[in-house]
Amino acid sequence: MRSDQVTLPAQTAPAAGRHRMDRQRTADDQGLAHSVLAGLDSAGVRWCLLRSGCVGRSPADDVDVLVAAADLARAVTVIEAYGLVRLRAYGRGTHMFFLGLDPTANSWVELDLVTEIAYGRNFEVRTAVAAECLARRRREHGAWVLAPSDEFWALLLHCLLDKRAFPERHVRRLAQLREAPSPDSPLVRAMPPKASPSTLLAHARAEEWSALAARRVGFLAAWRLAHPVATTRRCIVSAALRVVERPLQAWGRRGASVALIGPDGAGKSTLAEGIESAFHFPVRRIYMGLWPSAEPPRNPVGQGLRILLRPFVVWRRYLSSVRHRALGRLVVFDRYVYDALLPPRGSLRWLKRPYFQLLSRLCPAPDVVLLLDVPGPVMHLRSGEYDPAHLEAERAQFRLLRRRIPHLERVDAHRPREVVLADALARIWQHYVDRAAR
Repeated sequence: MRSDQVTLPAQTAPAAGRHRMDRQRTADDQGLAHSVLAGLDSAGVRWCLLRSGCVGRSPADDVDVLVAAADLARAVTVIEAYGLVRLRAYGRGTHMFFLGLDPTANSWVELDLVTEIAYGRNFEVRTAVAAECLARRRREHGAWVLAPSDEFWALLLHCLLDKRAFPERHVRRLAQLREAPSPDSPLVRAMPPKASPSTLLAHARAEEWSALAARRVGFLAAWRLAHPVATTRRCIVSAALRVVERPLQAWGRRGASVALIGPDGAGKSTLAEGIESAFHFPVRRIYMGLWPSAEPPRNPVGQGLRILLRPFVVWRRYLSSVRHRALGRLVVFDRYVYDALLPPRGSLRWLKRPYFQLLSRLCPAPDVVLLLDVPGPVMHLRSGEYDPAHLEAERAQFRLLRRRIPHLERVDAHRPREVVLADALARIWQHYVDRAAR
């Protein structure tokens, strides 16, 4: 099957023509990670989890998946079809990192795809046993996992050479697999004799984790002695790529911007706080209100100076957002220059209109514009600043902005906070998905 002919499961495949949030929603109530793995099965991809039980353990944990090299292109097609975005990395061996938002759990899924079983800072310990391990895999709780003996050695080497320590959760799993390891494991055959796998096993069975960790240096020395050329080449290439990794990642990992607009009491600040705490990448909030609520100047000169300086203040804030996005941060604008598109009120409207037009065009359009739509009486209860009729009239004016801002999206903010936050996160993440697909 070619990579462009992948067929996803009928029950879990995202439908391209649905609402943005629905495109990522799956019928599998166990979540996005399980749906992606089911998609790999349906596409005929040979895969298995490198660490059993890693799916569903915690939203913060990533899912490590070994894939047959010949099936890699097909696997990537399936993963991206489920709305996961590839995070480019360099000097990381065969690791391919993907990130996705699981709308069923409002959590993030991190997928780490590899085509080889390799260890060490520069992945210089290349075992070349991936195909054998995949051939020995078994089915457990709906997922492919390594054979018990292979899983024991893979986890032990991961802790010894990658983690340089034995975390409690891995110690528990090694204890469960204590009687499983056998000399017929491909990982044992791949080790040089001087690495002394029998000694490693003895330490593990005796739960001598400190003594086991102390054997890391000796293991790496034995590996370098057995594979001098390949190890040196891998270390040099990996180290060189990591030096230039950040510049190479700059464009692909650039941040995005989202503007939250709506009348007072719509919940902009509350939603901005929620996005800041829940989004995967760092978030910076920037207040872009045009009409400051602080005490106005007491004389006409001060008022005129404020009016003249307002465009420069707005641009200073916008330029700050450019810097944050260049550093890979998501910028959340609390209000935006689009507030100036609302009809002016009060006296001298003929003079205000051209000034408002200038303000509304000061800054480029954000990547995502979310209009928080709430009934006037509800906004009045939230803010208490304006009467319900005034807020309802302003709500109607904001709704009319959809004609002038084509990419504006309405969000029903008269719902529980967690529901509004999940909706907003899905819309923001969809921008990242669409951008990665271009």
